[in-house]
Amino acid sequence: MRARNIKPGLFKNEILGVADPLLTILFCGLWCLADKRGRLEDRPLRIKAEIFPYREGIDINGYLTELSRLGFILRYKHTNTYYIQILNFSKHQNPHHTEKDSEIPEFTNDCEITVNSPLNNGYAPADSLIPDSLIPDSLIPDSAPSSNDEEASRHPVLKFPLNEKDTFFHVHQNDIDQWQESFPGIDVMLELKKCRQWNIDNPKNRKTKNGIRKHISSWLGRAQDKSRAYGKGKSNSCIPHGAENAQ
Repeated sequence: MRARNIKPGLFKNEILGVADPLLTILFCGLWCLADKRGRLEDRPLRIKAEIFPYREGIDINGYLTELSRLGFILRYKHTNTYYIQILNFSKHQNPHHTEKDSEIPEFTNDCEITVNSPLNNGYAPADSLIPDSLIPDSLIPDSAPSSNDEEASRHPVLKFPLNEKDTFFHVHQNDIDQWQESFPGIDVMLELKKCRQWNIDNPKNRKTKNGIRKHISSWLGRAQDKSRAYGKGKSNSCIPHGAENAQ
């Protein structure tokens, strides 16, 4: 394994921060396993042995798939061999100049993507999912300091794909705060992720720019109604049905 850079801000990453903590450990471990170009062989058993040598019962393949779907890595196949590319690795890491160059073939159009990740389903590009909190201090350009409010307004927490190609609806923290106030009986962030994933998986039913807010509000409203019906404070899975999908 190799030494890599990590910023304390990693632990405030909006995507990894609400996911299984082992996902963050795995992602950092992949940095250390990857070569100078951010590539490594996609061998879950070997990866587990290197990063989690003392833990049993971990579904490393499942965690790798989740990282791919979230847009942090790309899993691909080249001439019957499976590889992982850590997306934007060269932007966020600064390997030593004497480190040996990669011998792993880079991803090209001739390669086969082995996980249907956001790269090929119209979802947000991976770079937008890796904020400056993951970039080593040495790689961040000098700039005037900004307040937390300014940072929050500049970086969306979530992106919903719309019905028009390569267009997205940006959800900011103030949107989440307003929805949480309106729907106090559910975990709004959790339901937003479920709603976003439904839109990712159902491209034909994605909403228009003018209809997406109504779609989200309807989703959250049904989730809260369902949580009340079950007598729970947090909602279970809430999937739109029938005509409620149409916008």
